[in-house]
Amino acid sequence: MKRARRKLGLASAAAWALACASGADLALARGGGDSIVLLGTSGGPIARPDRAGIATLLAIGGKSYLIDAGEGVVHQLGKAGMQAADVPTVFLTHLHDDHYAGLPALASFAYTTRAPKLAVFGPPGTNALGDGVKSVMMPSARIRMIENHLPHSPADFLGTQEFSAGVVFDDGTVRVSALANTHFHLPPLAGGQQEQSFSLKFEGHGHTIVFTGDTGPSADVTAFAKGADVLVAEMASLEDRAAVPPMVRSHMDAEHLSPLEVGKLAAGAGVRELVLTHVGTVTKTDLAVIRSVYAGHIVLGSDLARIAI
Repeated sequence: MKRARRKLGLASAAAWALACASGADLALARGGGDSIVLLGTSGGPIARPDRAGIATLLAIGGKSYLIDAGEGVVHQLGKAGMQAADVPTVFLTHLHDDHYAGLPALASFAYTTRAPKLAVFGPPGTNALGDGVKSVMMPSARIRMIENHLPHSPADFLGTQEFSAGVVFDDGTVRVSALANTHFHLPPLAGGQQEQSFSLKFEGHGHTIVFTGDTGPSADVTAFAKGADVLVAEMASLEDRAAVPPMVRSHMDAEHLSPLEVGKLAAGAGVRELVLTHVGTVTKTDLAVIRSVYAGHIVLGSDLARIAI
């Protein structure tokens, strides 16, 4: 069963994720309309007093989709009036720990509270990550299966599917496309696997929303986001860049977006609204730099902010 789920085709994967939707999931979207909920807006593997790890909930067409699952995502869902079991489908933009550190808790809590399934879609390496999450879940699950009469094991509950560039998901409500971006510049691993980071485009219910994920400047990402209603973009602010050691600044410049590059991306793509997330300390200077090249609406993301789309 585990291997069969890993090899699901696009149509069957979408049908499987569709079957996971819960009543609470539908109620969230219907109650608030189509929206983006910034569950966590922090960038990087560090603790911040005012930001949880990067995680964004897209509520569209009566369904909910989670993009990245940073540290603290279960706690943030609780603050938003939801539970782990209300999130049946997760997309990971890449496999840095700040983008998946909350996944074990999300999966384990959803399993324990009897969610039907959890579908996780991500880049190469996601299947191995899923195996690790299942291992983390097992000590509790062995007890819960007896104590709470849970009908299936973590292996039956959690399914993963790896994607590459192109259309990666279509459940009839949203169509999700992926584009490799410039967050990684790494040689292939032994065996030929290439670490990849992706930008994601969600199209459906009359909306187009693009998530940059972590990326450096990229003409391809600009073209990918062309005409989107909302661009949810990462940003390395001027203060964030200044705070890292000098040896890290070249990484910040090549593999993240400065305020100027964010503005150029939003302007070049002609997006209606720019939402900034995966940030640390953002000042008026950062926003002024963006505004110097981009005339659309800017939202500086904060944890639990809800943005109507």
